[in-house]
Parts: sequence; structure tokens; C-alpha cells
Amino acid sequence: MKFIHTADWHLGNMMHDIDRTRETEEFLKWLKQEIETVGAQALVIAGDIFDVVNPSNVAKTQYFCFLASLLKTNCTNVVVIGGNHDSGTLLDAPAGILEALNIKVVGSINSRNVKDMVVELKDGDGNAIGICCAVPFMRNLELEQFYKNATEASDEDLLKLLYADVYRCAVELRGNRNIPIIATGHLYASNLSGRDSEESSAGVGENTDASENSIDDGVREVIGTLGNVDVSTFSSEFDYVALGHIHYASMVAKNPKVRYSGSPFVMGFDEANCSRAVLAVDVECGGMPLVEKIEVPRTIRFEQFKGDVETLRKKLINLEKELIANPMETYVDLLLTSGDSINLNDALEAEESGKHFVVKRHRISRDVLRGANSFDDCVESTKQYKKEDYFRMLIASNVQENEESEVVKNQYDKFISLFNEAVAKAQENV
Repeated sequence: MKFIHTADWHLGNMMHDIDRTRETEEFLKWLKQEIETVGAQALVIAGDIFDVVNPSNVAKTQYFCFLASLLKTNCTNVVVIGGNHDSGTLLDAPAGILEALNIKVVGSINSRNVKDMVVELKDGDGNAIGICCAVPFMRNLELEQFYKNATEASDEDLLKLLYADVYRCAVELRGNRNIPIIATGHLYASNLSGRDSEESSAGVGENTDASENSIDDGVREVIGTLGNVDVSTFSSEFDYVALGHIHYASMVAKNPKVRYSGSPFVMGFDEANCSRAVLAVDVECGGMPLVEKIEVPRTIRFEQFKGDVETLRKKLINLEKELIANPMETYVDLLLTSGDSINLNDALEAEESGKHFVVKRHRISRDVLRGANSFDDCVESTKQYKKEDYFRMLIASNVQENEESEVVKNQYDKFISLFNEAVAKAQENV
């Protein structure tokens, strides 16, 4: 069975107020062409179809129009699961109509049983070619309610039990037919590989934001014990497990049968240098899947530049030369990591004004704001800070003063006393 594995479309996303409608339209058009080129018999979308639980009409129209366009192809099966950004109720609402078109949607596990998550995949002649265990994103409470009689089991055990149950149901449905069984999931698995060699990390914030250690990739943290799942959660008998939630293509525990496809879009400037892809998977019962990583063409360019002001200036000049030769809608994130704390907007006005790119953020690293003479890495720091240090640095960044100034000291003394008082009251109520 050949199928395309993709996830994390985040339709309707407006990263830093950038309208991405044209970008998503171009991707969906390209994806349909790739499905036909590859000869995919199924499409598996592993969650986060939309960016928010109440997406715009434009985003919903893109989703439904794309699904309808596949009816004219040989892709006779579509499996869609909900992610943590999605509204399970919204996805499930048209599920009955879509299922009549061989589009299986499982927005959530609420009001479902195990059999509801197991779907037989068929070719154009109605012959079974595989079985998919369509397991969506779920919160701890939803999983506990699903197994409300298993009061002694941990959430990790319940999740493992769910995958064992859907696999057992799939085996019963398969009978003696030699067809593969695949599964889905939208969660954070441990022991990932694939990003370190191509990642360019930085932070999030606007203008002179000191929190450059924050992650700007659009991945909402999965709260609870389901946020760090071991590969053993998935039965080793699955022929392939298609995962969503992580925005770069990766294997779990170096297992070629358990993979993230990654998002086809850059969801944050820290992802600017990560390649975008969908996975073309050829799988058979009991065999090792053949997986081809198909890179998604860029229709919008994102760049993240870090360094001192002269380095940033040179990079902007070179970028402008590139865009004159090869025009493309381009957005830039700038982070000053060394030198004096200055107003980047003013310092780089000549390099930005009237150019073929738009600078969306001007940021200054924490060390520059604190008056450091050198700065090696804006992501990692060897110093171990106490919570009081973070308060002081936060105040310093807001007043644009060195942390040892009288202004900062006075503000810090006032704030820390209020903080300690609040903590004491909270402890009394525990």
C-alpha cells in the first residue's frame, strides 16, 4: 500500500501577522499533484489541520475544497485525526458525510469506542489494501474517561493499552488477508532524531525582547504525562505509525516504522532553516516500510539572522542582492547577540527601507541588554540562575538599564517583597 503521511498544516496560521493564504493554497495544489505522481492510494493527515479551534472560513474552505479535489484522483482513502490545536467537535461534525466519500475523520476519542478508530482502506475496485488505526490527540482526562474502569492504571499504561486495543481490533478485521496495519498519533514522543543537524534555534518576542530562549515553532506543549511518550507505547507489530505534533521530519528512537512527517510550513522563525516535507510511504504486511522524504517547495522565504550590528547589516545587504536576482516574498527575524545595546530599527534603517523583504522582529539578546562584552550562544547559557536573577533581568530589560543600576535595584526590591508575600499566602492556603 502506498500512502502520503503529512501533518501539522495549521491552516489559518498568521505567524507574526503574515497572511499565509496563498502559501497554503500553493501547498495544497502541489500536494494533490504529488499524490497523483507517487500513485498514493491513501492520504494520512496526523493532526493539527487548523491552527486554532475556531478557524476562519477561508481556512475551512481550503480544507474542504482540498478533500473534494481528491475525489478526482486514484487516492481512494483519506484519514484525518485531530491534533491539540484542533477542535475535535469541529472536525467530527461533517464526519458522517465525509465517510460516505471514503474520508475517515476522528477528531477526538470522546463518545467513541475502539472499533470507531479502526478503518479499512480500499482501492478503487473496493479491495482491501490496508487497515488504519486512527488514534487522535487526547488529553489525560479524555483517556481516563475512555478507560474509566481501569482505575489503577497510569496514563502511560492507558495509552499503551489503547494502542494495543486498536491493534487487536485491526487484526480481527484483517482476518487472514495479507494487508498492512498502520496507526496514527498526535503527541510528543521521546528520543527523536532528525533536527539537530539542520536546526537554527532562537527565541520569540517582539522588538527588544529579552526572552530569546523561548521557542518560536508554534508547537503548543502537550500538558500531562502524555507529553513524552516512549516508542514502546506503539505495538511493534504495526507496519507503520504516522505521527504529528513535531514540526520537523523525524524517527522515534531510530525506528523507521515510527515517524513524524513534520509540518509543510515554517511555523516560527526558529524553523527557518528546517526543510519542509511530506513522507511517501510504501508498506506491506510484516515488512519494513520504504519511506521517501519529498521536500515541499517554498513559496515564502523566512530568514533568521543573528550577530553584531555589522553582521546583521551585511546579511541584509546580501539578502537584498539575492532577492533582486530571485524575487520571493521574504520575512526576516533579527537578533543582536553582541556589542552595545542599540536601537536596531534606527541602526539598520538604510538596509531595510524600501527593500524586497520585510523585517518582522528586531530583538536584543539578554546578555547584550545586561551589558555583556561578549556573547557566544543565545540559546544555551552555562550560568545557573536563581528565580531572583530572572526577576532582576526582566526588570532591567523593561527599563533598558544595566541590572546594577539604582532604578533596577529599587524596582527589584519592591517586586520581590510583593512576590514573597504572595508565595507566603499561597502556602497558607495549601
